[in-house]
Amino acid sequence: MRILIVDSSVQIMERLEEMLLESATVTEIDKAVSYPGAEILFKQNKPDILLLDIYLPENDSLNILKEINKSRCPPIVVILSGQTGNYIEEQYRLLGANFFFDKYHDFEKIPGLINSIAINLS
Repeated sequence: MRILIVDSSVQIMERLEEMLLESATVTEIDKAVSYPGAEILFKQNKPDILLLDIYLPENDSLNILKEINKSRCPPIVVILSGQTGNYIEEQYRLLGANFFFDKYHDFEKIPGLINSIAINLS
């Protein structure tokens, strides 16, 4: 599986990459810190899963989701947030988000989710 990580924190991206590379199901990981980089990588590489920081500068996480919705075969979208709540989750689900994780409390659960997704996709 190919994963695209989009987060404004290089440290978060590096930690996610470390965790995910331990999984036999992950074949490629692309990373971007902004909307322009994410847009290019998304179009070029067609990831299976997108790990997306909800708080990119200038609401770019919304722009990324809108762009993905134009895709014929959108990836599974996992939102990473420092805040959760029904209103936020509802808004992002309407734009195509599938899962929500709190960066500070659920971080270690992400590899398990990725493995579960891989099993369900095969």
